[in-house]
Amino acid sequence: MQKKRVLGLFCAVLMLSLSGCEYEDDFPAGVGEGNIEAIVLNEGRIGTNMGAISVLYRNGMVSPDVFRVVNNRPLGDVAQSITMINGKYFVALNNSKKIEIVDSQTFKSEGTILYTQAGLPRQIVSVSDTTAIVSDLLSNNVSGTDLPSQLVRIRTVPPYGTPLEYIVIRKWVEYMEVADNKLFGMTAKGLYVFDLDNITQEGSRMIEDVYNEETTKTCKMLKDKNGRIWALMNERDKSKLTAVLLKCIDPETEKVITTYRLPFVDKNEAKEGDVVGTVSYNRTDMDAAKTLIYFSVRTCKPGRPNDSQQSIYTLNTDNGTFRLHRHVPGVDMMYGCGVSPQGEVYICDCLDYSAQRGYIRHYKESGNIESYRVGVYPSQVYFPESVEVQ
Repeated sequence: MQKKRVLGLFCAVLMLSLSGCEYEDDFPAGVGEGNIEAIVLNEGRIGTNMGAISVLYRNGMVSPDVFRVVNNRPLGDVAQSITMINGKYFVALNNSKKIEIVDSQTFKSEGTILYTQAGLPRQIVSVSDTTAIVSDLLSNNVSGTDLPSQLVRIRTVPPYGTPLEYIVIRKWVEYMEVADNKLFGMTAKGLYVFDLDNITQEGSRMIEDVYNEETTKTCKMLKDKNGRIWALMNERDKSKLTAVLLKCIDPETEKVITTYRLPFVDKNEAKEGDVVGTVSYNRTDMDAAKTLIYFSVRTCKPGRPNDSQQSIYTLNTDNGTFRLHRHVPGVDMMYGCGVSPQGEVYICDCLDYSAQRGYIRHYKESGNIESYRVGVYPSQVYFPESVEVQ
């Protein structure tokens, strides 16, 4: 019996050793030098502590997990979002129930905000010089229901850890935006509106004709150069999807003032390049001028009327014009996208969602495509040249 125990222990140690070698080979150590092209947030497979920040350098080098290298510990479990506040990266770690504050130059940890009660942090938005609001999905909540959920107020200047304020609300909020001294939070039943000096369920209002659903809950709200808020929705005729809708909300009146519609062509009648459907778990972004909204659709493949490919369209918010930006064939697991200050599209490609490291596909204006291998499940791209998180 004792020999069996020793043998079992030896096998366990050997397996850990081998997996450690595999990890080191898969995630090369080191921090790159030179100008940073983009920051990539990688969710990592749940339960593996593989949330990671990847850095793309202009000289072509990639640091796949820079936080782990610099701090000699993992970032955390399921990196949900990254937001620049007061010159620091605030990273929401969903399954770790914490917010990690990271120096934007050295990637050293500046502090950790640990939840003191149940919660799953999602997105972060600054609401003052010293505080931010975190959207949250409680572990017993279900999207679209009226089970209690919450927002969490955190400090964005030291001391970071306390106090935390847990604000109970009735509907789960995913993405948020601040405009006209108000906080807007997207839900499956409508768009929450809170005054910044009264972020409470009792003080809230709801814009019911703007909402998300399962396939659009990953579309962040966007604020244009005029301070108006835009949201992407799907139009349905009963159970059939018929168009993409982009709705513009006036934050002052709290009403939808414009709706632009991109209709789908029936697959049986579609010609090459026609829009035939939407993309599940769509992502949205805006150009540096805050005029063009970028989003994904499915278009008819050349010579294959019954098959489709992913394509990027834009909406000009000044005149309501839709335009094909480019086709992106071969990318089926788009888990995020971003538009650089130069107007070039970067797509997070998770491959087949089998917990392997994904790629960033950089679609250059020249027509060339550059690929960078990053972390597991890349989901968000941030460009340091931009003022806001992409």
